[in-house]
Amino acid sequence: MKQPIPYQKEFLLVLGTTLILSIIYLLFLRPVQNGNQFAQISNEVDKRGLSLYHKREVNLTITKHKRKIQTCYNDYLETKPKIEEGKIQFDWQIEPDGESTKVELIQSDFSSELLLNCIQKEIDSWQFPPPPNNSSNTYAEFTFVFKKENNK
Repeated sequence: MKQPIPYQKEFLLVLGTTLILSIIYLLFLRPVQNGNQFAQISNEVDKRGLSLYHKREVNLTITKHKRKIQTCYNDYLETKPKIEEGKIQFDWQIEPDGESTKVELIQSDFSSELLLNCIQKEIDSWQFPPPPNNSSNTYAEFTFVFKKENNK
């Protein structure tokens, strides 16, 4: 007669439970990962609807180019305009490769086509870091605020 293995029932119970729990975890509970988990930037948005990509990469790119936008405004001021202060709001798309396209004026306190075209051309030339979801376009908007500086 064969002698039973000690704790055979307990061993089979633990093995079976572990196997069942592992299958449940793999099928239902494990986090889904697509793509490179280290290069991903969260697509979550804050209360204002801004993602981490917009707060970081988009704003940093705009900040890098503000001097060129200011040059557009300074050129406008040289034409001795009636309006010296105001806001201009544009929106545009950021393609999956980071290229800006479809730059459109939303609102402007200025009527100068020269100023508006200059800013639109500048935005259209910007290269952004690729958006976190490379399969679709990302939309961005920004309001530029201009004030005439008194150099006294």
